[in-house]
Amino acid sequence: MDYVVVHELSHIGNMNHSRRFWQRVASVLPDYQARQRYLKQNSYILQWLR
Repeated sequence: MDYVVVHELSHIGNMNHSRRFWQRVASVLPDYQARQRYLKQNSYILQWLR
């Protein structure tokens, strides 16, 4: 959940997925890549929550 919140809030300053955007995400969540990977690998589990 933290990754999703930080990702979306980072769009306030960068409405794209540029290097600057990912630097902003990394400044809050240095392990964002692992969290992103986990979310992609387990998204099928989370779909039933809709």
